[in-house]
Amino acid sequence: MLKRKIEGHFEQLGHLLFRNPYKTLFLVFSFIAVLVYHIPGIIIDTSSESMLHEDDPFRIQYNEFRDQFGGANIIIVGIKAPNVFSHDCLVRLKALHHDLEKELPYVQGVNSLINARNTRGEGDVLYVDDLLNGWPDNPVDMASLKEQVLKNPFYVNNIISEDGTLAAIVIETSAFAETDPDTASILSDFEDGFESSASEDESPKTRHYFSNKENTELMDALHMIVKRHEAKDFSLAVTGGPAVVEIFNRYTLSDMKLLFLVATGIIILFIAILFQRLSGVVLPFIIVYSSMASTLGLMAIFGAYITLMTVVLPTFIVAVGIADSVHILAIFYRRFQQGDSKEDAISYALGHSGLAVVLTSVTTATGLLSFSFSELSAIANLGVFSAAGVMLALIYTIIMLPALLAIVPIKLKKTVLERKRSAAMDRFLMFFIKLSTTHPKKILWMCPFLFVFSFYYISQIELTHTIINYFPDSFKVKQDALFIDSKLKGILTVEVVVDTEKENGIYDPAILNRIERITRHLESIDREDMFVGKVFSITDILKETNQALHGNDPDYYTIPRDSDIIAQEFLLFENSGADDLEEIADSRFSKTRITIKIPWVDLVIIDRFVNELRDLFSDAFPENVDTTITGLTPIMGKTIMEAMRSMARSYVIAFIVISVLMVVLVGNFKLGLLSMILNLLPIFLVIGIMGLANVPMDLTALMIGSIAIGLVVDDTMHFMYNFSKYYNITGDAHQSVKETLLGTGRALLMTSLILSSNFFILMVATLKNSFVFGFFTGIVVILALLADFLVAPAIMTVIFRRRGSGPSL
Repeated sequence: MLKRKIEGHFEQLGHLLFRNPYKTLFLVFSFIAVLVYHIPGIIIDTSSESMLHEDDPFRIQYNEFRDQFGGANIIIVGIKAPNVFSHDCLVRLKALHHDLEKELPYVQGVNSLINARNTRGEGDVLYVDDLLNGWPDNPVDMASLKEQVLKNPFYVNNIISEDGTLAAIVIETSAFAETDPDTASILSDFEDGFESSASEDESPKTRHYFSNKENTELMDALHMIVKRHEAKDFSLAVTGGPAVVEIFNRYTLSDMKLLFLVATGIIILFIAILFQRLSGVVLPFIIVYSSMASTLGLMAIFGAYITLMTVVLPTFIVAVGIADSVHILAIFYRRFQQGDSKEDAISYALGHSGLAVVLTSVTTATGLLSFSFSELSAIANLGVFSAAGVMLALIYTIIMLPALLAIVPIKLKKTVLERKRSAAMDRFLMFFIKLSTTHPKKILWMCPFLFVFSFYYISQIELTHTIINYFPDSFKVKQDALFIDSKLKGILTVEVVVDTEKENGIYDPAILNRIERITRHLESIDREDMFVGKVFSITDILKETNQALHGNDPDYYTIPRDSDIIAQEFLLFENSGADDLEEIADSRFSKTRITIKIPWVDLVIIDRFVNELRDLFSDAFPENVDTTITGLTPIMGKTIMEAMRSMARSYVIAFIVISVLMVVLVGNFKLGLLSMILNLLPIFLVIGIMGLANVPMDLTALMIGSIAIGLVVDDTMHFMYNFSKYYNITGDAHQSVKETLLGTGRALLMTSLILSSNFFILMVATLKNSFVFGFFTGIVVILALLADFLVAPAIMTVIFRRRGSGPSL
């Protein structure tokens, strides 16, 4: 029989490794050392654009936009005071504005009432200066200033709220940063907050796009300045995409570091309870830590970044990889305690569980590899390298564990204590054995009802993703974002590039009027789920200039009809000393940007809105004019939606591949498929419960099923593998269930407790998404264990009542 031959090969391998432990360990650790050597070269990038492949069209468009127009990320500092238009408030605002200009790194521009563009004409002369030019030396009538500001459409919902109660400082980050080569290693990054990245070349200065590292430095400096200026009657709020994402990244990374340590402690506790031996704790950790380090080395070798998706890899590999060692050691210690020599116990353990461990690792890796088909590099890398970590843990377990056991002294435990502990575990397992084999049909009849329940509530679920809701309500970052978002009618921006593809094409009145019409249309959008708070475009500058050159008459706040006049007015604006046009149009005046300000709403809604914009601009301009939607906000929407689609695809791919593996293991198509459906029940049931409880089905929640499908099948495979072995010997289903659960059931119980506990500890994380992911994934693992302790034995009992009554195993 093929299985028996494979088991025999594993037994021979056990003898070989036991007799050559030092050679084995030397070769393995040499291989590990080669991989670990590359770890300092790994790059950490938790920015949104890092989620995309480098050749992704969206990323290329975003980079082209930054190359042309500079930064596209906006940070807003809101100023709340009893009276914004008072001398005292403006003095404080000016001091804060100047400190931000002087002290903030990586900033392209700082704009507020202090330096707001004021376009005016005196006779035939155009003046473009600061709104408060010469103040406070030149007195300002505060009432007139307030009236002037609130009447200017460029100021309102930009640097001042409609009701005049909130002033804002708008900070635009730089597109690029120049830094000295960073030689910090990944290990120091792990200790210091994952905030550094390795240098990519040896030049004195490295020029690269503004990244998470620079954003963190900028936000640290900003918070220090804000803290220095904030007062009871001068309250400051900070928000914007970079501000929120930086806090999200910071808490995610700090939580992961803490939880990694807690997870390690929990694993130690459970395997110490299971084995009650120092070797039973130390040896598995040598293997899983070697696997974790090797995986990071592989990432460095292949140039894969550590992103917010792959930052969970160390904890995941440790939690999942430990199961292989537990299954082998459980059999080894039992045989060794029964009187086998170390060599025979090792050989038997490999022969007994080696094939099952291989199959379960392959199924777990298969489930993870289903992510590799994603169009997002972060998700694809998560799939590839987590699968690599699982397979490395398998290889190290099969090869290193026998060699380590050969050289580590192991003593027999006191028989009386061992028997008492074993008897207590047996009583616990016998409860499930009796229940599942005595009432199998009742148990099986429950399954269809649970599936119907699950399908109904799953059908009620809608996809959603709102990062701001991940923060607890007490967090200032959430309070500030919601407050400023409501006051200024949006804090996120979408960029549109209109390219006429010819020099001076922007001077065409037809093009400018199309921009103006579409601007008015956008600013009229005020739906329940989405509105546009503000649109900034080159027509704002042109209309201001035209009005100023016509005696500041508001009736001339229009676009001239002649292209020559348009060209002349733009020239006059540039000659006035203002540099605003440089940030809104290219030097050839062939292309221009339009900035659309929207509220921070569900990214699913934003992605849908961006698609509407794409159609809207495509229809508004002729075929010879190219329009591109870009910016950080569309990228966030694109990445989340693609991630969700990837998760959905991964369900199907993983189910098909793992079903094939299950059929091969069981040796019977119908029984294998039935076993696979059994594994879907816990996942469907948990997602159904989430639907019933109105838990948002966002990217984090979708990951539950994608990751769980590769995990829950492991216990079923171990059960099926061992049941078939015992059934072929005894021909009795009840006895085979008993032998299976009393044997491998211990390891199944402990590995499931270890795995679920490592997910449950995410419930103490700061952010709500981690709580949801940890709680419900942990529940899936527990339900999967119950299914293998109750439903799987019930299926076997019904199908194999007596020898020859069921399909051959």
